[in-house]
Amino acid sequence: MNEDIYVENFSGGNDSLKIQAAINYARNHAGKNVKLGNRDYVITAPIIIKQGVKLLFDYGTKFVVEGNFRVVEIQQNASLEGAYIAINDPAFDSEVIYLDGKYKYYNTWNRTHIRDINIVNWHSSHKGIGLSLFSGGAGHEISYVQFENIKIAGLKIGMKLVAKRPSSGMSWINANRFLSLSLDDCIEMISMTSSSTIPYEISGNRFRDLQIQPTSITTKILRVSGQFNYFDGMVWDISSIPHNNPVIDLTSYSMDTTLDIPSVPDGRIIDNGYRNKVNL
Repeated sequence: MNEDIYVENFSGGNDSLKIQAAINYARNHAGKNVKLGNRDYVITAPIIIKQGVKLLFDYGTKFVVEGNFRVVEIQQNASLEGAYIAINDPAFDSEVIYLDGKYKYYNTWNRTHIRDINIVNWHSSHKGIGLSLFSGGAGHEISYVQFENIKIAGLKIGMKLVAKRPSSGMSWINANRFLSLSLDDCIEMISMTSSSTIPYEISGNRFRDLQIQPTSITTKILRVSGQFNYFDGMVWDISSIPHNNPVIDLTSYSMDTTLDIPSVPDGRIIDNGYRNKVNL
């Protein structure tokens, strides 16, 4: 019988050490579900969810982050569910949830998912990145990962995807699903940086049912690169953005993008790419 692992049964000098000890135990034993208690955990060091482990929050669980560091790194075939992560330090300027293509999230038999997440900055600093995906080495990839029901508020960048040219071979962030995302009060909502195709690309990703709320701090809603990416949803209150420049940028490295966000006027969208389909 594979029993659940409870963080409250582990000891450590602080909450971060207790949580990591429980995850490390699960990595090496039959039970793979690590369950947090129904309380606030003060997070003062990075948490790494190891391969094959799922970290589950109770409905009353919170991570209260104090310091400036990458909060949660998720390895291949690891998962995170039900997280409420609050930034409680005005100096914070790092990634909250981070995936690195070096772990090679690939093919449909891997089970990595990130679901039912709230990320909120309790300060008005507007720093940090809510969800960050990076792929930058030979054979590095993030593929077939599902991100579902994620809410991000008050950061510099809500979601950042970067595929960097590797010294050899290819790297990519392809074939992922981003479902029911809500982004609020970020300077930039979604940012993608890559070539249009191999050897370093961000392609074939689906962003469905977006709900985006800009504020007076917002400068950009969406920056797109790569091929065959799909976006649909709603952007509210465009007039709250304190400039009249384009807020959606289909860069020269974008191709065959489908954009279905009719609440953004054509004059606030710049299309420098190829064969992109905008609000047809």
